Amino acid sequence: MKLNIEIPRNMITEALLTQKNIPCFCKVSANFEISFHEPVPEVVGKVYEWDRKELGKRVLAGVGGEYTHYTSGMITLKEIGLNQYQIMDLSFFCYSFGWCPIIENGIYATPKDFWDKE
Repeated sequence: MKLNIEIPRNMITEALLTQKNIPCFCKVSANFEISFHEPVPEVVGKVYEWDRKELGKRVLAGVGGEYTHYTSGMITLKEIGLNQYQIMDLSFFCYSFGWCPIIENGIYATPKDFWDKE
């Protein structure tokens, strides 16, 4: 999974991009967008090389509305080119289940067991 985003380059963002679990906001519809609000001016990027079916195995979709997922997230990025980042870690927050890992160490995380077997 990769993120295409133009992040202003300065001392703050340079330090931010070395951190793990950066707070973000995730919106998934036909497109997958990730936005950052602090400490940089708001920027929005598009995720590519993602699979809706694999995402759905790791976090439950919401109900109704334009987006299947509209939630807070945590992300770790690795720069791979101009305005391009490999998503190394990504989790979505789900009100019923807490943090749901989507990507760990650059690959899809083990799917979460959301429901009891009974």
